Amino acid sequence: MSAHWDGETAAVVDCGSLVVLTAKLSGQHRQHRQDVLYSFLLAQLVANKKHKRHADPVSWYESYGETLERLGWVVEEHEGFTRHRPDVIPYGVDTLVRDTLARIAGVGTLNAAVAAVRALAAADPVAPAAELFEQQTHFERAGNFQVGVAEEVSGAGGGGGAVIVRLGRFRFRAVDDATELVRLPHTEFHAADEVVRGAQVLHLNEDVHGPLRNEIAEKLGDRVEVLIAPVGG
Repeated sequence: MSAHWDGETAAVVDCGSLVVLTAKLSGQHRQHRQDVLYSFLLAQLVANKKHKRHADPVSWYESYGETLERLGWVVEEHEGFTRHRPDVIPYGVDTLVRDTLARIAGVGTLNAAVAAVRALAAADPVAPAAELFEQQTHFERAGNFQVGVAEEVSGAGGGGGAVIVRLGRFRFRAVDDATELVRLPHTEFHAADEVVRGAQVLHLNEDVHGPLRNEIAEKLGDRVEVLIAPVGG
């Protein structure tokens, strides 16, 4: 988790999520980096235990969201799941992420998310982050993954220095014969593929989350070493 991408911003595979930790969450704000990564890891693990991640993504996402809420993540903006209908076909995951986050994020955030996807695509396929992402995000030709950008902003959530995550949520079934699904960041989706997207802006309620930090860490235990891997680390 200590590795840096682009010198300032860390890109981290967190189980089946790709999380971008912006520069403001580096250095002295290491605790906030951990809050983001541990929260989103625990939410995935809880959902995995209750539902099949790729076979029943609707129920999976319901459990995922409920856990994040219990951990103190408050939904500020919400765009429900809709079928992705791109202007250009085929399209890659980087384009999918950009289109999904465009309504809830500025140019800098969009660029950071796209750069993270491309960095993961360029990674050695046997690197821990690349292998982890492939293992967790799809099975056969169905998938479920998230891409989020975490930052610290002033004046959000009723105070300065609030932690915000702009989150893209995705599920898909690659049913088009033209679609080759080997490494997800390299995949180009075609017209018949069922790609569904949604977006949220969440902020961390410190009053709720703070007392839970130790419990979250204890629940995750050694799994953080296996299920969290920096891109390029």
